[in-house]
Amino acid sequence: MSLHITDYNRQMARQRGFSLIEVLIALLVLAIVITTTMAMFVERQKRMQAASETILAYQAIANEIELRRRIPYGSLEGSGTNFLSPTEILGPLTPYAATVAVGPPENYVRPVTITVRWRGGQRVERITITRVDTGGGSLW
Repeated sequence: MSLHITDYNRQMARQRGFSLIEVLIALLVLAIVITTTMAMFVERQKRMQAASETILAYQAIANEIELRRRIPYGSLEGSGTNFLSPTEILGPLTPYAATVAVGPPENYVRPVTITVRWRGGQRVERITITRVDTGGGSLW
């Protein structure tokens, strides 16, 4: 009977802790989980920043569209290439470029392209509206 208890004690002595390989594998798994989680948070932050910047650009473009819509059709060409609306909303995108391009008329239709560029031209948002000569009104 003492032989049996001694074998049991030896087995228990061998199974008391984790081996070095088990600990290293557990640390490797933990490191992968932490690294992946951190990468997801960093990517999420970048996407949130890009979304915020895009929203600001589209808001400035929408403001400019509203002003350009009110300009009489015959005065569009002379309205300039700079934004007529305030551009303070674009402050967080500094340095930025906000431009307007009025295309040539074709069958009484004129394209007006409103563009906002930032991050050295890496990010660009642009909307082209179409103005139609309705004979005096400032309709699209």
